[in-house]
Amino acid sequence: MKKSGNSNSIHTSLLALLIAGSVFAPLASQATEVSAGYQYDMRGQVVRKANGECVRTDKWSPTVAIEACDPEIVADRKDMVPVREEKAKVNSVSAQVNLLVLQAGEAFAFNSAELSAGGKQLLAEAIGMHRNDYIHRVAVAGYTDQIGDDAYNMKLSQKRADAVQAELIALGLPKERIKVSAHGSDDPLVSCPGMAGESLIRCLAPNRRTEVRFVIPRVSTAAATEFVSRRRSDEIKDKNVAAEGLLVDTPIITRGFNNAVKIVGDGCSKEIATFCGDVPMGENRVLNCLTAHESQLSDGCDAAIVRGKATISEALGDANFFGSKCGPDIKLLCSDVVPGEGRTLACLVEHNTNITMRCYGALVELNLIHE
Repeated sequence: MKKSGNSNSIHTSLLALLIAGSVFAPLASQATEVSAGYQYDMRGQVVRKANGECVRTDKWSPTVAIEACDPEIVADRKDMVPVREEKAKVNSVSAQVNLLVLQAGEAFAFNSAELSAGGKQLLAEAIGMHRNDYIHRVAVAGYTDQIGDDAYNMKLSQKRADAVQAELIALGLPKERIKVSAHGSDDPLVSCPGMAGESLIRCLAPNRRTEVRFVIPRVSTAAATEFVSRRRSDEIKDKNVAAEGLLVDTPIITRGFNNAVKIVGDGCSKEIATFCGDVPMGENRVLNCLTAHESQLSDGCDAAIVRGKATISEALGDANFFGSKCGPDIKLLCSDVVPGEGRTLACLVEHNTNITMRCYGALVELNLIHE
């Protein structure tokens, strides 16, 4: 059913939120200028030493000085033409591939395509390990050893791959996300020259396998930070300073984005498979593909995008809350910590007996530490 123009407009704005982050509210109030030359706390304010001097980073130079910290240097460079520091492009989503190898003898009996109880258990454990992740694709590839007829081996490897696919579907994975292929005796892992009979069968065992590759999208901390900082960069794009977004140094934002990826991926599973099956991960290609087919998306997919948007908004709100409650503690206790990779949070946890009760309460409420 084709949706109304108003529905399409709403969908476009929501999907744009997930793609570009262009309508994200900033994490918290921030300085007029943002520069790579200075450290910033979670509120977006420049970190200062006890004497009021701004804390510089190793990227500081006169061309990236800001007036709030170095007014004299800024005044002296009025005739200079600063060179904007080029930002590295960050893929918003990268693919983590987890490989499970089902060996014949453990998952399949010799010359059999019936999946054993042990093989089913291994698949169940793999699905369970990713119960909180969005499984974008599963590639199932069947292989046999070199014993016997090539055509027969090809059919056997196909049947084994099909058996794995059937079990994955029984475990709840949508069929459209599973790609099955058969390779017969191709790509052997071992060769056993001079052997025959039972010794040959035992030696060739590693070749009798079914490989299951789980493709899991991951939004990195750097990518989540870029989403959030892009609005800041847009706001100061006309200034002759190097535009660097505030580092998001807690799991809050990254966790929110990855949860949103799962919600949208699960809710739009059929649409992704139908319209975007050959689209590679990264650089928002899948979401851009969905945008191109927005009038053909199901109500369930639209609803998933709404929930994804709400999830990201909640994460941004949590980050605002964290910054407002713990900003002073970060400035006091962790001003010498280089933000990134959770180091600021680790610093607060390390000093948990010295942080204020309001910061400690926020950490507990956000599940960043446990009482």
